[in-house]
Amino acid sequence: GEASGGEKRAAELAELRPVPSSFAKEPTREGIQAWSIVVVILLLSAAAYHAEVLPAWLVLPSWALAGEAAALAVDAASALRRRLAKKKKSGAAQRRTSTTGAYTWQQVAMHNTAESAWIAVNGKVYDVTEFVDAHPGGRELLLLCCGRDATDLFLSYHPFTKKPAMVLSKYLIGTMSTYEHPMYPADTGFYRELCEKVGAYFEQHNIDHKAPFTAFVRMTPAYVVGFAAFYVAYLAKDTALWARVLGAILFGIGCQGIPLTGWMHDSSHASIGHSEWMWYTIGRFALDWVSGSSMVSWRNQHVIGHHVYTNVMGADPDLPVADQGDVRRIVPEQMWSAMYRYQHFYMPVLYGLLGLKSRFQDTFEIFKSHLNGPIRVNPISVQDNVRQFASKSFWTFYRFVVPHLFFAQLPWKLHFALFLISEFTTGYWLAFNFQVSHVTTVADFYYSDVAARDEKPVHTEIRDEWAVSQVKSTIDYGQLDPIATYLSGGLNYQTAHHLFPTVSQYHYPKITPIIMDICERRGIRYNALPSFKVAFAGHLAHLKAMGEQGKAPELKLE
Repeated sequence: GEASGGEKRAAELAELRPVPSSFAKEPTREGIQAWSIVVVILLLSAAAYHAEVLPAWLVLPSWALAGEAAALAVDAASALRRRLAKKKKSGAAQRRTSTTGAYTWQQVAMHNTAESAWIAVNGKVYDVTEFVDAHPGGRELLLLCCGRDATDLFLSYHPFTKKPAMVLSKYLIGTMSTYEHPMYPADTGFYRELCEKVGAYFEQHNIDHKAPFTAFVRMTPAYVVGFAAFYVAYLAKDTALWARVLGAILFGIGCQGIPLTGWMHDSSHASIGHSEWMWYTIGRFALDWVSGSSMVSWRNQHVIGHHVYTNVMGADPDLPVADQGDVRRIVPEQMWSAMYRYQHFYMPVLYGLLGLKSRFQDTFEIFKSHLNGPIRVNPISVQDNVRQFASKSFWTFYRFVVPHLFFAQLPWKLHFALFLISEFTTGYWLAFNFQVSHVTTVADFYYSDVAARDEKPVHTEIRDEWAVSQVKSTIDYGQLDPIATYLSGGLNYQTAHHLFPTVSQYHYPKITPIIMDICERRGIRYNALPSFKVAFAGHLAHLKAMGEQGKAPELKLE
C-alpha cells in the first residue's frame, strides 16, 4: 500500500513538475538541426578548398555568408510553414475550452516555443500560440517571454496603452499555482501614475518615444572614429606604436563601447523605432557582427533577467548565483572569504575581461546549456543557432585574419597585444557603466529563497512593488552632463531606463524630472549622484564594505 501510494505521488509530482527543457541537459531539436547545417557548410567549404576553388583566407567569410544565407532560408521556410498551418486552422473550432485550469510554473515552462506558447501575467496564464506572428512587438520578444511569468515585462513594455491587456484577455486558459521566481506586491498606483504622467508628456508634445533618428545621428561619429581607429591600429603600414595603441583604445570605445551602451542597448529593448526588423538589424550588427557576441544571449540575461529582478540575488543574472564560490561578494547573503578584503582592488582590474567573457559565455552557457545563471533560456531557433556560427566566423575573420594577412601584416605578438588593449578597453567601458548603476552603497538589494521554490506557491515575496524596487536598486549620476549622457548611452539616467525600457534613451533627461517629482510626493527615495566620479567611488565603497564585513563559513562536522 505504501509503495503504491508513493508511486502515485511520484506520478502526480511528475505531472505537476515536469522538467523544463533548460534543465534537461539534453541537446535541443533546434540545436541538432542547426549543427547539421553547420556541418554541411564545413564539408562544402573543405571540399572547395581542397579543389583549390576556395582560397584559405576566404574560408571564414564563406562560413559567414553561407551561414547567414542558410538562416535566411530557414526563416523563409518557417514563415511559409506557419502561413500554411494558419490557413489549415482557419474556420476550425477554438482549442481553448477552459479558463479555470491551475498550472505550476514547471507546467507553464513546458510551453515555451512558437508551437505552444504560454505566458503568465498577473497570476493568470494565457495561451498566445495563435498570437505569436501577430504580436506588434515582433515574434522574438514574445517568444523570449513565453514559458514564464512575465508580469512586469508586460507592464513595462506597454506603459502607455491598455490595448495589450484587452487583447491578452482573449487567450486566458487558467491561473498560476506556483512561481519559479520571487513575486512583487501589486502596484499601489505608483507605476500607474508614472505611466500616465510620462505618457501625457509625450502626447502633449507630440513626441514619438521610440523615434530612431537621433540614434543614427549620435552613433555615426562613434563608428567613424572607431573604424578609422581600427585602420590605424591594425591595418595601416609604418605606423608608430603609440598611434597603434591609441587606435586600439579608440576602436574599443567607438566601435564597441559606445554602440553597445547606445543603440544596441536600445534595440534589445525595442526602444529604437517601431520595427522588429530595425531592432534585429541594428542589434545584431552592433553586438554579433562587429563585437562578436550575441544579441540572443544579451536579451536573455539583460531583458528577461536583470530588468525584471534587478538586484535580486538568486534571480538577477548580473549578481552572483551561489552564496559562495564567486570571485566577488556583492550581497550580505554570500559567504565571506578572506580574499574579499581586497576585492575593491582586484575587481576593477578584472572588469576588463567582461568583453572576452561574454563571447565565451554566449556559446558555452546560453547556446549550449540553455541557462543564464538563474534564468532559463527558451529553445533557441535553428536560424539563431546558425547565425551564431556565421557572426562568430565573420568576427574572427576581420579581427584576426585581415590585420595579419593583409595591409600592415602585423606580427602575431603585436596583433594579439593590440587585440587585448581593445578588448580590455571595451570590458572596462561596459563594466564601469553597468556596475556603478546598481552595485553601490546607496542601492537596495533583495534576496530570492530559491531553496524553498517548491515548498510553497510563492517562495519569496519582495518587500517593494516592482516599480519602487527599480527606483531603490538603481542610481543616476551626472544628470545635467551631456557628455556623460552621450558616452554612457543615457545609462546615467538609469532609473528612467528601468522604469521605461521601451522609451528611447534620448528622452530620459526630459522625463526624469517627472519621475523624481512623483517619487518625492510619494516619499520614495530617488538615488541621484552628481557625477560618474562620485558614482564610481560609491561602487568601490560597496565592494570594500562587502569585503570587510561578514564571517567565514564555519566547518561543521556531521
